[in-house]
Amino acid sequence: VALTRARHALWVGFASVKVGNGKSCQTHLSALGYLLGGSEPKEPEQWRQCLLQRVQGCPEITLLENTDLVTPVTPLRRQAHAAPLKPDQPYAGEFDRRWGIASYSRLTRDLQTAPQTLSPLQSLRPADDESGTGPQDDSTQQEPTAVQAGIWHRFKRGPVAGNFLHDQLEWLAQEGFDCQPSTVQRLQQRCERAGYKDQASELAEWLHEVVQTPLLGPGVCLAALHRHLAEMEFWLPVERLDTQQLDHLCQTHWHPGLPRPGLQASELHGMLMGFADLVFEHNGRYWVLDYKSNHLGPSDSHYTAAALERAMADHRYDVQSAIYLLALHRLLKRRMGAVYDPAQHLGGSVYLFVRGMRGPAQGVCWTPPDPGLLQALDAMLEPSEGVA
Repeated sequence: VALTRARHALWVGFASVKVGNGKSCQTHLSALGYLLGGSEPKEPEQWRQCLLQRVQGCPEITLLENTDLVTPVTPLRRQAHAAPLKPDQPYAGEFDRRWGIASYSRLTRDLQTAPQTLSPLQSLRPADDESGTGPQDDSTQQEPTAVQAGIWHRFKRGPVAGNFLHDQLEWLAQEGFDCQPSTVQRLQQRCERAGYKDQASELAEWLHEVVQTPLLGPGVCLAALHRHLAEMEFWLPVERLDTQQLDHLCQTHWHPGLPRPGLQASELHGMLMGFADLVFEHNGRYWVLDYKSNHLGPSDSHYTAAALERAMADHRYDVQSAIYLLALHRLLKRRMGAVYDPAQHLGGSVYLFVRGMRGPAQGVCWTPPDPGLLQALDAMLEPSEGVA
């Protein structure tokens, strides 16, 4: 490869090669030897003549012969006495052992009313919070439903199904939420390859309808968006974040009085990270959206606004919404500078429950931005005065 990549000059070494204690020249067995002289063995002088013939008529190639067959070496001079070792130096390195990384999944992993047995090193996926925390969330058993019920009610539930649906919606976002028949056909093929061959056609039609259903709040469907970003990653530095204070803020500013499990008491120092399913702009306002596949009942009528709010509280999606809105708020403030006005540019968070698109709330739980909550969260992440 190097022979074809040089731009200004190239040096290539060529020698008579012997293997082990053998006396015969084996250069013809090498790639370069075969290229220059064929597969027949040659003596060193024959190789020299072969090279001279090759460079004749090529002024760009110069053949430099090394006639000094003695390789210079420096003899090892052993020391009579080993040099004394220097005294060991005390190690004075310090580590901040309190520093760590947290996310919404980590903050809510041990909800007080729904403890989960997860390894602290387990990597959570978007829908892993949708199992085992409610009477309707059962990944293995389902109540009988009518055959004519929509696929969104019949499709199996739980984290595996939720992560599958999330992956398809992420792919649709990368395709610009295109609703052309060719895109729907490719979506159906993706469903087939994922192991849902018998339901692939219905699944593709369902997700096609999801992206064409208007979102309450923004007033636009996903297919009509022109500016959006899927899986926006964020990292927020945290000096000291008290989960009890975060819990109090969310319960105070988001539907106060609505019961929900409490966060376990802890203190975060390090980084707060996450991936927002979708960030989009519409009519000059920016929104953060999260897909949810929670099963709230066997019919569309179960997906009322009150039912969606209860699901938000039960799973502590209010905490997730607050963190994601804060990340978007900080990004807009950094990108837009002095012209940024949250009241003008920040739309809020949209939680799209894809099984409830035909329900009374069209599967959408919309949370407008709360300036008091954003300001309090922003202050919690800043270094406290006098703290290094």
